[in-house]
Amino acid sequence: MARSRTIETDQGLVRSTCTHCTAGCGVLVRRQDGRVVSVQGDPDHPGSRGVMCLRGRAAVEYLESPARLRHPLRRVGERGEGRWQEVSWDDALQLVAEGLGRAKATYAAESVAFIRGVAKGYQDRWLARFANVFGSPNALSTSHICWVPQVTAARLTYGFDARGDYEGSPGCILVWGGDPQATNVPRHVEMERALAAGAKLVVVDPAPTWYAQRADAWARLRPGSDLVLALGVIRAIVEQGLYDAGFVEGWTIGFAELCAAVERFTPEEVERLTWVPAATVREIARLYAGNGPAVLESGWGIDATVYNFQAGRALAILRAITGNLGRPGGEVEWLPPNVVDGGSPELNQQDAVSAEVRARRIGAEEGMLPTYFAALPQTVVKAMLSGEPYPVRAAYVAGSSMLQTYPDVHEVKRALESLDFLAVADLFMTSTAALADVVLPVTSYLEMDAVHKSSNSPVVSVVQKVADCGEAWSDLRICSRLATAMGFGDRFWADEEEALDYLLAPAGLTFAELREVGWLPAEKVYGRHEEAGFATPSKKVELYSDRLAEWGFDPLPAAPLAADAEPMSPEGHRADTQVDEEFPLLLTSWKPEEYYHSSGRHIPLLRAAHPRPLVLLHPDTASAAGVGEGDPVVVATRHGEMTQTATLSDAVDRRVVIAEPNWWFPEQGAERLYGWLESNLNVLTSSERPYCREMGATTLRGLACRIARGVD
Repeated sequence: MARSRTIETDQGLVRSTCTHCTAGCGVLVRRQDGRVVSVQGDPDHPGSRGVMCLRGRAAVEYLESPARLRHPLRRVGERGEGRWQEVSWDDALQLVAEGLGRAKATYAAESVAFIRGVAKGYQDRWLARFANVFGSPNALSTSHICWVPQVTAARLTYGFDARGDYEGSPGCILVWGGDPQATNVPRHVEMERALAAGAKLVVVDPAPTWYAQRADAWARLRPGSDLVLALGVIRAIVEQGLYDAGFVEGWTIGFAELCAAVERFTPEEVERLTWVPAATVREIARLYAGNGPAVLESGWGIDATVYNFQAGRALAILRAITGNLGRPGGEVEWLPPNVVDGGSPELNQQDAVSAEVRARRIGAEEGMLPTYFAALPQTVVKAMLSGEPYPVRAAYVAGSSMLQTYPDVHEVKRALESLDFLAVADLFMTSTAALADVVLPVTSYLEMDAVHKSSNSPVVSVVQKVADCGEAWSDLRICSRLATAMGFGDRFWADEEEALDYLLAPAGLTFAELREVGWLPAEKVYGRHEEAGFATPSKKVELYSDRLAEWGFDPLPAAPLAADAEPMSPEGHRADTQVDEEFPLLLTSWKPEEYYHSSGRHIPLLRAAHPRPLVLLHPDTASAAGVGEGDPVVVATRHGEMTQTATLSDAVDRRVVIAEPNWWFPEQGAERLYGWLESNLNVLTSSERPYCREMGATTLRGLACRIARGVD
């Protein structure tokens, strides 16, 4: 069957989509003499409209980096020793098939874990499909601490994931625990237009972000206390009569129960628990509820605690009681194009794993929400070491640098070293890949054809291959060929374009036709509930959730806090947030705009802009520890210590330390495992309980810590 060819615009540029993060920005690629020479934003793309961040502008450096993995590798030395042998793809796939197959034959299919990194859209689905056809329920990612808790909470509350309608001229933007200026540039540009037009700006964040320093009201809250503050703002809105009475009466259930539940969260009590002045709590309520329509932009900041799901519920309730759902300039439902959904049971081949086996996935014993089907990362790591509840003896890792992104990285390293077999697919040799038996080189977006639809954008966009990097393959091709090597290739497709045609079939398109049109825009829907109700059992916004109650969870957002403001676990045991004389400060984190999680440290453009990890301190806090601007500073918790470089700001609370996550130093080479440890924030975190009851999250922010000057 003939395959379609790359399509160029009238200007000789190739239209594609950047996948260096989940924003999915449209790009135009310029080639000269068969080589990619530049990548620029596509002004016609309906999602990004020509905007590009520094990461996107580094695409050619990603493509041509001398550190790129270009050939399959087989380990010939000890794990982590850095000795490799190039092998053919056929040999590499055979080695992986044998390694995974041995574990399956010796123990069971569930003894193999399939681990992916940050969400990449359909690319993640290929691994999920492979895991299911293989027969393992133990497919996992860090979704339990990133985006999924909030989306799950929203869908249980009103049935969809609401997104801001900036074209509708919002009167207020409330940014809660996020920094789109650093993490989602297209969204940031939309927000800037709204602010320039006069929208009020409210920010909830311990960090002095781009938005916080320009806000009409900034709640510089105690790290980890988002749920309490949200409940306090709800109470203040109710107390001041700022809620949308018509919407609440006609379209919600449980308002009386909600009012009773938040009664104890007076502004004064919230001030004691969160450090946010009572006057600011009331001001947030007035600005957000009194300047509608309004948008609430919530970020990853609320996902990194054991209360992430309940905090997500509280923010969903804020959107609802202020009447901002489905309203122009508020938050509306965006209907994606009619393509195969990433969660489709058929796409993911969910029927290949029986309900009985699915119920045995690692982490299911924690009793999380029945809508959450993934294995739980920290419990999978523990199973690798303990063999409980059963052995996990092999793993396939796709694009995840676990030694930077998982809690208690010392435990993670021991777990990976204990495996009988480990395969890693990635663009670069990471500290995680360095522990593998087989390493597979993966393409960047410039080297593959794909259909892009990410969690961060409902637009479906084309990705077109314009270059080659050695023998790198796409995740789709790897999974398809590995499935063939293991004897179940019939559950995949004959070639990549056939798979892409399958995704587009509901829209009546082929991939060749998507090349021509470039993208399929999403449809913005106003007031959809007025015709069919909300997509909940009651057809209304469920402030009080009967489903959660039936499943054994809190039907209203609950904040189990001790009298002295220390977060408590569901079992009543203290978390690692208790400050004392030894650990008098609270640690949180924020993301530098130059990097996407742990990626990009190889890239000269990005490293030149942000060469080392920074820890942000108040000058008085630094001075008390003998630390000055640019000094090395050791940050320690009850679990370990790491070193980053001090930078000072009087906009930081004196009681707070703000560090950067996901740091490693690839230039340090194999002999030092690519500098995985010295500045690694996850040396300071724990994988121990308590976990979030609903989603299994660990406590990654608001940890008690201390600082000291490091050695130059």
